[in-house]
Amino acid sequence: MSHFEPSALKFLADLAAHNDRDWFADHRKTYEQQVRDPFKSFVADVISACAEREPAFAEVAPKHCIFRINRDTRFSKDKQPYKTHLSAGISPGGKKSGDPGLYVHFDAERLVIGGGAYWVEKDDLYVLREHIAAQPERFNDLLADPSFSSKYGALQGARNVRIPKEFREAAEICPHILNKQFFYMAELPVKHVVSNSLLEKVMEHFDAAAEVRQFLRAGLQAG
Repeated sequence: MSHFEPSALKFLADLAAHNDRDWFADHRKTYEQQVRDPFKSFVADVISACAEREPAFAEVAPKHCIFRINRDTRFSKDKQPYKTHLSAGISPGGKKSGDPGLYVHFDAERLVIGGGAYWVEKDDLYVLREHIAAQPERFNDLLADPSFSSKYGALQGARNVRIPKEFREAAEICPHILNKQFFYMAELPVKHVVSNSLLEKVMEHFDAAAEVRQFLRAGLQAG
C-alpha cells in the first residue's frame, strides 16, 4: 500500500499555481487529509526503518523532523506564504541537530533523497577537517565506493578558496577537505512518491550512505 495518493501531488502542483493564503484556506482539508497526515505517517515509518539499522533513531518523533510548509518571508523578497514541497530532516536529534541523518523532499515534479552535513559551525568544521586530514584516503574511498557513488554521484557543498595551513597537505590528497558543507543528494522521478516501494527506495539510499554518514558523524562528534 502506498503512503500517498496522486491527489497529494496534485495539491502541491495546484499550490505552486495558487500560492496564497485564501486558496490554501479553501483547500486546507485536502492538505490535512491528503498531504500533511500521510506525510507524518510516512516519516514515522522511515524513522522506524532507520531505527532498525541505527537504534539512536528510535527516540525521535516525526514532529521533530518535519519542516513546516509555511515559509518565513520576513527577510525574503519572495513573499509567497507556502513552500510547494514537503520535507523532513530525519536524524536522532531531529531536523535542527546537524547530524548527517537522512533528508527527504518531494514536490509535484521530483523526489529528493539525501543527507550529510549541510550547516556546519566554524568550530565543528575545524574538528571535522581534522578528522578528514587524519585519513584522507579513507574519505576518498568511501565517496568513490560504487554503493555510494551510484546513488549520489559526487559530494556536494560550498568550498573555501583558502584553508588553514595545517590542512593543505591533506587537501592535496582529498580536496573535499576544502568543503564548508558536506552533503549528498539524489533526484528521482516523482512517480516513486505514489508507488508501493517509496519506503524501500528511501531506505536503499539511506543504506548506501551508511559509511559516509558514519564517517561524517564521527568527525562532528569528535568536537
